[in-house]
Amino acid sequence: MRHTTILLSILAIAACGGKKPEAEKPKAPNPDSEPDPAPTVATKTKPEAAPEPETPPPPPPKTWKAQADLKPVKGSKIKGATVTFTQEEGQATSIGSTGWFDGIKAGKYHLVVHEGADCGVNATKAGKPMTGGEIPFAAVKGESSLTVGPAAGIQLGGDTAVVGHALVLHDDKKGKAGKALACGPIASAE
Repeated sequence: MRHTTILLSILAIAACGGKKPEAEKPKAPNPDSEPDPAPTVATKTKPEAAPEPETPPPPPPKTWKAQADLKPVKGSKIKGATVTFTQEEGQATSIGSTGWFDGIKAGKYHLVVHEGADCGVNATKAGKPMTGGEIPFAAVKGESSLTVGPAAGIQLGGDTAVVGHALVLHDDKKGKAGKALACGPIASAE
């Protein structure tokens, strides 16, 4: 009987779920439900580097302006005019005029920067011509203003500036400056 009791006990256990429970199967997602949010992972981010400061644009080049009001010297039969000078930093000086030397004959002439600042009656106080300060030009009949291309020897800024010196209009004598016709001090026009 004892064997029978043991056998019956084993059969009872087997009949009552003596099996191991099955692993739970995952449920199929419900299309009407919201998805689980993605897990967040804390990451260390480096702070953004400050942007390089923009290099400011270079300053505009400096521009100098000067003028000389030339008046006829004693004995000259021309009217005076104002000669203008314009120079941009690093460039040659441009020379022109407002008005014209009325009464000047067609031909070759020279505008010459002299060392002195005063003209005197016949430009005799203007002193010696400055090195590189000669500007040859040709007068044409009917001209109303003077335009001379870049004059590299004429500087409006720095140690060799012509401002403060005298400008003399000379006639041409065999390719060189001859008799003085008009004179005036060169002054800054800024």
